[in-house]
Amino acid sequence: MHLRFLLVLLVSSFLAVPSQAQNLETSFESSGMEEFTPHGEMAAYLTDVQAVARDMSLGIYGESREGRELFYAVFSRSGVETPAEAHATGKPVVLLGASAHGHNFKLRESLLIMARELGAPGAELNRLLDDVIVIMAPSKNPDGLAQGTRFTPGGADLNRDYVALNEPEMAAYVGELVNSWHPHLVLDGHDGGAQQYGGAYPYNLLYQAPATAAADPALTRFADESIFPFLSDYLEDAGYSAFYWAYGEEDAYYGGGSGVRMGRNYGGVANKLSVLFELAAWHDRETAISSGSTALEAILRFASRHADELIGTVSEARRATVLMGKEAEGRIPVQEQAVADDFRVTYEIQDPDNPDQLIRVTDAPIIKKPEATGERDRPWAYVLPPQAERAVATLQRHNITVERLADQTTIDALRYQMGGVNFEEGANHNEGALRLAVEREVEEQAELPKGAYLVRTGQVLGRLVSHLLEPETDDNLFYWNHMTPLVPVGAWELHQQGEGGAPYLPLWKIMTPTEIPTIRL
Repeated sequence: MHLRFLLVLLVSSFLAVPSQAQNLETSFESSGMEEFTPHGEMAAYLTDVQAVARDMSLGIYGESREGRELFYAVFSRSGVETPAEAHATGKPVVLLGASAHGHNFKLRESLLIMARELGAPGAELNRLLDDVIVIMAPSKNPDGLAQGTRFTPGGADLNRDYVALNEPEMAAYVGELVNSWHPHLVLDGHDGGAQQYGGAYPYNLLYQAPATAAADPALTRFADESIFPFLSDYLEDAGYSAFYWAYGEEDAYYGGGSGVRMGRNYGGVANKLSVLFELAAWHDRETAISSGSTALEAILRFASRHADELIGTVSEARRATVLMGKEAEGRIPVQEQAVADDFRVTYEIQDPDNPDQLIRVTDAPIIKKPEATGERDRPWAYVLPPQAERAVATLQRHNITVERLADQTTIDALRYQMGGVNFEEGANHNEGALRLAVEREVEEQAELPKGAYLVRTGQVLGRLVSHLLEPETDDNLFYWNHMTPLVPVGAWELHQQGEGGAPYLPLWKIMTPTEIPTIRL
């Protein structure tokens, strides 16, 4: 009788866990969806969920500029605690993030609701952990959330800081989650529904994959051909609709936007299948939360049902990147434009003359495919002078591997001779954003000093290496003023006055695999 009693008690306790987790509510829910969940109450809610969840661990990946802790959760059947353990399971790793813009709180709330469902044994979503590992970062900009604005209190747009990593929130997110856990799929959740384009009407959700020529096109192709059809069908079955970001006209649909400083493009260049979700602005909060939750669930169900294809696509992109770098093969896009994609689309838009009516556009081009208009040869490695400490610190925040020359080395290298210097106003108070032009490439026997920094392109983040260090891209470390003190602006001005030749930019490109004594930082 005693053993039977213990068995009944054990089973009863197990069955009670789901109801404990699922009975928890966010303050957003308890307010009738009137007020978003404040940061402190979010922390308490996540702690309560973790306390009764069997497959969830809760951690802190950093701290905001105003001192708020940045929470993340890992949901896994096998209790993984590290990136290596996650990838050793052979399951796809999915990172779900939201609220890079502080006033975008709806998908944040959808993620918080999802957290208790993922953590509750026996719940429908919890069963997906048999096939998927989920990492969740629901609130990337808690300071902006607290003041109800898109930006941080200092005026920074975190969704334009993926390259510079000047803000502690984004530096932590990229360094501790994106490029540490190396998820196969990254979801970047926004809401507002492209308000400048009619609030996404009649679609509940807009989606977009990487749209930069700097990323492996196979990632975007996989999203277009596999993920997005699955997502659209899943939402339609639930009574919702979805289509591409950002807007349509009667002659074509327009997506694109190639800036690597933005999350979905950065993820692609970092060899993750990165997807933007943007909830529409036109519907009520209940519909927004419900459609957002359905879309998030669809992403996890896709990863569960198509795990081999997802892992295979991303792994091949990473393998190809490493191989191209090690062999110094291929070309690097440094300038690009959006052109018509290889497929055509059918969609609905609001009639500009009668907002209550819709216009159905069939068999139209969709303008979002990135096409390189300027390229440079891929080197085996870049070399930066010993004085480039700030640039190197940024590379390391991205988790890019950097080495230092152990001795002075003479080697065949390529240098860029300057062809122009301009300053412009950039994002996030970058009023002196540096635009450089290259006059010509010069091959030379370079005297590389001891202590110079070597950055190989034959690494998983090799595409990112080239985009950050090629001086003609839209988002390089020169543009973001992490190399500006080393640029010979004075010598260029003298050259413009007829005194001396055009100066060289402060980096070298080693174009063939070479034996060089280095020490890894």
